[in-house]
Amino acid sequence: MSAIESAGAYVPRYRITADTIAEAWNGFQARGVHEKRVAAGDEDAVTMAVEAAKDALAASTHGREDIETLALGTTTPPVEEGDIGVQVAEILGLDSSTEVVVHSQSTRAGTRALVAALRADTPGLVVAADCPLGEPDDAVDHAAGAGAVALLVGNDGAKVVDTATYTSEYPGTRFRRRGSETTEKYDATAYERDAYTTVIGGAVEKLAEPPAAIAPTAPDGSIPSRAASVADGATVYQYADELGDTGAASPLFGLISAWENNESPVTVIGFGDGAGADAVTIEGLLPVEIDRAATDISYAEYLRKRGHILPDGGDE
Repeated sequence: MSAIESAGAYVPRYRITADTIAEAWNGFQARGVHEKRVAAGDEDAVTMAVEAAKDALAASTHGREDIETLALGTTTPPVEEGDIGVQVAEILGLDSSTEVVVHSQSTRAGTRALVAALRADTPGLVVAADCPLGEPDDAVDHAAGAGAVALLVGNDGAKVVDTATYTSEYPGTRFRRRGSETTEKYDATAYERDAYTTVIGGAVEKLAEPPAAIAPTAPDGSIPSRAASVADGATVYQYADELGDTGAASPLFGLISAWENNESPVTVIGFGDGAGADAVTIEGLLPVEIDRAATDISYAEYLRKRGHILPDGGDE
């Protein structure tokens, strides 16, 4: 398969602004994020993946019975052990012979899923869904958003014209310990920036043509701009400024932002701790509608929806 035939996206309706969080903590630590989306208590990577996938299927000429591959990418599976890909396939009504693969443990998981679906050479669904969580007073949580993007891979549509990958050891830029629900980082800013630019730059250098536009992983609304310095000044697209950090889904949201601005071709770059990056250049435009209708919530409501405060008012 060599093209993206259709796309779908889902964002939760609950929204909190940077100003609201800043008022609670006398400051806001997520640079470039003005507002973000917050998953409801009954939303997780599986439910968001299903909603995005439904939109991608509805916009496609392929029916559910045609899908032979489902590739799911997330850093926030709702269970530590258990095949959530099978859950998504079952809810969507995909055939029981559908090849299901789940990529996790890195924000690179979304592009890993895309590359896997392209290599499968069968009609496939790629879904990246995430809702990261940090400690309430740190930069990870201030940036953490939620959302999902689905792409249907086929032979027609926006063409995939090049792919590249690059890995280099930069441990600890972002991680979650076994048994923990919160993502951490070492807060070594220079080290994190070096990992981000070096690894992304390594993937970009392997492309046949330098990109004119890029959609990189966006842990906040600021650091993606640094990718331009290793991509010949390419225009950078991201959605973290209004959705927050959508983890494995963030480079695919960047692709949607580029399409909304009639930008083509676009190189989607997934970066993850370890560190590694995938670069996928896509030529052509697809219509994608994100329902961005929002309900603003208070900081107390935010804490409850994030699980930091239980419904009875006690601490988690």
